[in-house]
Amino acid sequence: MKTANILSALLGTVLALISLQWIFAPEAAAGSLNMLYLEGEGRNTQIRDFTAFFLGTAIMSFLSFITKKYEWIFSVGIIYLIAAIFNVLASLNHGAPLAISSLVSEIIFFSIAFTASALYKSSDL
Repeated sequence: MKTANILSALLGTVLALISLQWIFAPEAAAGSLNMLYLEGEGRNTQIRDFTAFFLGTAIMSFLSFITKKYEWIFSVGIIYLIAAIFNVLASLNHGAPLAISSLVSEIIFFSIAFTASALYKSSDL
């Protein structure tokens, strides 16, 4: 369980730091993803959705750490797995450039989350 705790806390911390960047320096956060910092309602949507994405998954990671429930961190893994899948599908189906650095991060995040989930689950037995 110690390894699961470390993975949950580590992932939660990384995701919380990313969300703080979206809260306090959204233009820099957008730039770190090679993304245009949008105008008008697009900017509102961009900041709102990315903050929700990263802060929500950070909170779920910390909830898993606190409660030792595998379901929270497993949910984080599902979200990043879906993000990775649609990263590839956006490129294949819609002509978007494949965001390699984001894809690598998504794979790392879902791998950490699924590993922590499996470790929490195995300690429940």
